Amino acid sequence: MLLEISEIMKPFYMLWHYKLLTISGFKLSFGNVIVALTLLLFATRLSRLATRLISKRLIIPFVQDKGSQTTYQTFAFYASLAIFVSLSLTIAGIPLTVFTVVGGALAIGVGFGSQNIVNNFISGVILLVEKPIRIGDIVELDNISGTVIVIGTRSTKIKNADNKVFIVPNSFFLEKSVLNWSYQTSIVRTFLEFGVAYGSDVKKVENICMDILLNTEGVEQPPMPKVLFENFGDSNLNFQLIFWCDMDKISTLGEIRSTIRFKIDAKFKEHKIEMAFPQRDMNLKVGNSLDVRIIT
Repeated sequence: MLLEISEIMKPFYMLWHYKLLTISGFKLSFGNVIVALTLLLFATRLSRLATRLISKRLIIPFVQDKGSQTTYQTFAFYASLAIFVSLSLTIAGIPLTVFTVVGGALAIGVGFGSQNIVNNFISGVILLVEKPIRIGDIVELDNISGTVIVIGTRSTKIKNADNKVFIVPNSFFLEKSVLNWSYQTSIVRTFLEFGVAYGSDVKKVENICMDILLNTEGVEQPPMPKVLFENFGDSNLNFQLIFWCDMDKISTLGEIRSTIRFKIDAKFKEHKIEMAFPQRDMNLKVGNSLDVRIIT
């Protein structure tokens, strides 16, 4: 019976100890590879569990800023992964010196075929360390404007007001100009321009607009909003409203400007203040008198 079992298991034994290749004098067998891959699979899962534990016990209680929490969590994950990978290879019987040879070949492959991946990875590390953008920041780049929701090692995810998520390579933030509305503070200044007809009571316009700004949710006080009489235009009196908004409390600046425009239109109609529109006076000069006839 034992002999039969031995005969059956012999092909599996030979396969398990089959030498795949030899690196630096070390013979890498099929069994080593299987054990290493199995342990590496568990290493990834264990790294995630360790990161959650470290985050719960050390990071969240002592670090208040969410952007910094993400940075420490990312570094904790990769540190845990490096430890578990090293342990996995040691248990599998694969010495780390093997990678001194393999590393050279990988470096050449990375240099020729993985430039963008490495570039984005390094850019992601720089973003996490220097923090030019953080989770929750309102950013504007090219045709994308929205809130940063995830900063990964390869890409950053931005969600706009339409609830669409854009995935932007990390290298983009270091190579091109990016407007960060929330870099130092979430309070930003914005303005709104309009014109009223000549002959309007400008003091009444100022009082109405200031009352609207002071009683509109989302307009910060302080800084106090301002109503400026900008200029005497061709066909109107130009006004500019300057006010500040907290980007953490509103969805978009366009929405709050729209709200203020609705209120201005309603109040001006109530107080019979005419909103200006382009006008032109035409004077006709002729050398001789015109013969004007009315035909009925």
